[in-house]
Amino acid sequence: MSVFSLQQNDITYASAMSKNTITMQHLKIVCRSMQELRKAGMTENFAIRHLEFLTNNYAKQIIIGKLSPDHADEYALWSKAALSAKIENVDFKYGQYLRVEHGTPRRKFARIVLKAHEDECLTQEWMDAHCQALWKVAVITHEEDKRLNRVAKLIFDTPEARWAAAGIEF
Repeated sequence: MSVFSLQQNDITYASAMSKNTITMQHLKIVCRSMQELRKAGMTENFAIRHLEFLTNNYAKQIIIGKLSPDHADEYALWSKAALSAKIENVDFKYGQYLRVEHGTPRRKFARIVLKAHEDECLTQEWMDAHCQALWKVAVITHEEDKRLNRVAKLIFDTPEARWAAAGIEF
């Protein structure tokens, strides 16, 4: 049994699962919560934050296998410029010249999950496939991040297309 598998009643956790492992039950609860907050007049900007956090961490569990604060060394995908900057800046902390970049912005990723919940197709299989397809994280330079901001209003089907539009090479 996978550590992410649940028993039939969707509440009994696999024995290896941490209490903080994010499950489909948690995602569905936070989707309903967001819907209720929006109906009560809260802005999307506030209402979606828990959903962003939980969907991102669910994906991180699936792809990386652990929940920890983002750190560049956790990710295998580094831009060519980020790799060069790492060599050139050995005495500096990563945050001074690099950033961890979500190819599908976390808000967009969460909105897609919310839509799946609203369409009643949010299942573990759907979510795992969604994570595999769209949860791509790369390490890029601050300059590359500025270029991404210039294409932020455009819509891309994949993280790779978004990065290519900003001229980021891997």
